[in-house]
Amino acid sequence: MRLIQNLHIVYFTLEKQIIFEQILLALNNDKPNEHITALRFIRDGSFKDLELEILTPVLINIAVNKNTDNLIFARQCLVNSAFNQDRTIREKLTSMFDDFLKSENQYKYIRLAELLFFLDYKDLRKRLMEKCKNSKDKDIVNIYTEFTEKYDF
Repeated sequence: MRLIQNLHIVYFTLEKQIIFEQILLALNNDKPNEHITALRFIRDGSFKDLELEILTPVLINIAVNKNTDNLIFARQCLVNSAFNQDRTIREKLTSMFDDFLKSENQYKYIRLAELLFFLDYKDLRKRLMEKCKNSKDKDIVNIYTEFTEKYDF
């Protein structure tokens, strides 16, 4: 009986590891439809701390850099109860933040501002708005104007 229980544990552990690897493969390719499927698994699943550490930067990138259809799912995953580890999200996003700022990309800035509003990271949001406000690109300055008026930053 004990052997059967141990085999079940091994089987489910291996199965979960294979599923996690498949999720990572789907998220790291250029097919938005596979991203959606993987994001749904993430949103509805539960993960170990190490898995969350691996998934968090991938989700942040999707929320900021990728197909706009998928960013809503990525945001949902970031605030999902499985990701209810604000420390992990904050650490990963903070470590990625300067690279996002260096991009000088209007669309990344808009999505980053939305994500920061969504996560309520006021300190990072303030830094982004300062960057937008002081930009030489009028489209980026418009991000500052729009977000400060709309969201009272």
